[in-house]
Amino acid sequence: MDRNSTKNDLMLGRRRLLIGAASAIAAPSILHARNIDTKQLVYVSYGGTTQEAQEKTIHKSFEANTGIKILSTTGPDIAKLKAQVMTGNVEWDVVSFIGSQALAAQKAGLLEKLDYQIINTSGLAIGKEEYCVPWYVYGGGMAYDPKRTPPEHAPKNWVEFWDSDNFPGRRGLRSRPDENLELALVADGVDPKSLYPLDVNRAFKSLDRIKPHVAKWIAETPQTISLLQTNEIDFVFTYSSRAEQAQANGNSIAYIYKHNIVTPSYLCIPKGSRNKKSAMELINFYLQKDQQADFVNITHYTPVNSAARILLTPEAKASQIDLTDNETIITNVEWWADNFAEVNHRFSEWRIS
Repeated sequence: MDRNSTKNDLMLGRRRLLIGAASAIAAPSILHARNIDTKQLVYVSYGGTTQEAQEKTIHKSFEANTGIKILSTTGPDIAKLKAQVMTGNVEWDVVSFIGSQALAAQKAGLLEKLDYQIINTSGLAIGKEEYCVPWYVYGGGMAYDPKRTPPEHAPKNWVEFWDSDNFPGRRGLRSRPDENLELALVADGVDPKSLYPLDVNRAFKSLDRIKPHVAKWIAETPQTISLLQTNEIDFVFTYSSRAEQAQANGNSIAYIYKHNIVTPSYLCIPKGSRNKKSAMELINFYLQKDQQADFVNITHYTPVNSAARILLTPEAKASQIDLTDNETIITNVEWWADNFAEVNHRFSEWRIS
């Protein structure tokens, strides 16, 4: 064999080695493109004590039963979801959205159709959707620090929350339109049972009155409590379980259970998820009565699986929301699904104007 032949063989061998290495590096991308389930799921929710409860109960049990690891992260957002779907770079597998956002994402074509052959909804007390399914109901109301503000000086309803003259103090509200528009209308005298369809113009006029007194527009749910604890706000819209957990941890928090707004939280799978089958299995696990009861016994939310109610502790049963109370505001998620994008755009511009 001459030198040129030997040199050519060496170059060919090196080329084959480089091609093999490149193929090995590209292998994970090929697996993702073929939509092959891995032994890992990325779950996205709103953080804080609620997500901690999910991780301690549902996620821990699911991992033990299936061997599938759940990476739990925070920050569900329709804009982020849309960017992932549009670019084909879907990082999330299961997302917990509040009802209005879940149905808006469904309407925008950002979700995978759920397989109800895998997901058992036989005990569901609230109607399922084609692309998302409710998994608990939560209530939001007013909270304050009774050490700083004696109860007689704190607002007890949304009319008083909006009354900054008689109840002075820094307010905290969510940075999204849903919930805020309902509260604004009730503060303006609308009957909680006659809210929908929402009078959007009237709601914004009411919001104009409270806007100068809102010290924080809160995007991250845990901050509804932490900003109160750090004396950055005086009165805040938060959620019953967040307030109860803060109380259990020895914090000075008072929560008003009347005049709450209640909303179902939904589970969904982003369109293009790399782990659809495992994601369906996780959602199915979320809806089982034992998992629901374990979660609700910590958070005191309301389970959607009716069979879970008999497994609740006396303390959790005592904190269940009275959906029949005429002063309870029940979110119409279908209305928000049809109107969220337009109202959210207006709300975002209004907040910074």
